[in-house]
Amino acid sequence: MTSEKKIETNRQNAQKSTGPRTPEGKAAASRNAVKHGLLSEEVLLPGEDGEALRELGESLRAELKPQGTLENLLVDCIIAANWRLRRLGRVESGIFEWEHYEELAEQAEEEARRYEENKTDAFFGPEIEITDEARHEEAMARARRIRSQREGQTVSLGRTFARDADGANAFTKLSRYETAIERQLFRALHELERLQVARSGGDVPAPHVVDVDVSGLPEGER
Repeated sequence: MTSEKKIETNRQNAQKSTGPRTPEGKAAASRNAVKHGLLSEEVLLPGEDGEALRELGESLRAELKPQGTLENLLVDCIIAANWRLRRLGRVESGIFEWEHYEELAEQAEEEARRYEENKTDAFFGPEIEITDEARHEEAMARARRIRSQREGQTVSLGRTFARDADGANAFTKLSRYETAIERQLFRALHELERLQVARSGGDVPAPHVVDVDVSGLPEGER
């Protein structure tokens, strides 16, 4: 068991520590902070895979080899843009799945209504009589089961986006988001390239400021 004297010594040493002092040590600490959660807190949505985001970040950092605070910041932007583009694919899939399940559930409910007849009771008034209890219940159970399949994370993500985008405009808004994120991605990549060329002593290319609209929408509808 650790002695009280040893514990006190460790406590005093910890208080003296001021963190990394060399530029290399500070850069490593900065990368560790990103690797261990700061970027995840900004980018991840509930239910998303933090380990997959960390793997993406490590892969891009190994490929792009940033140095210094500004280059690491630009790589953060590139990682976030890549992650959000991946999410948009899930959003699109979720929207389609929601509509697909809803169509199947409505078909099952329509089948159930074939076994319903409207009756009028002298005392209770209008009521529904089931002509085939077994088949009616089977169809309704199928409708409930299909709707329960919409509770998955991907479907919920798509439904949330569609509700925010006012339903019918969901895919148009999704396309705009994709275009905006791609612009952020390529802008950060270009700026990172400029910084790295300047650091190596090469001729720095001019800033890339051309903004091309690729939404396909008329100007008045953007």
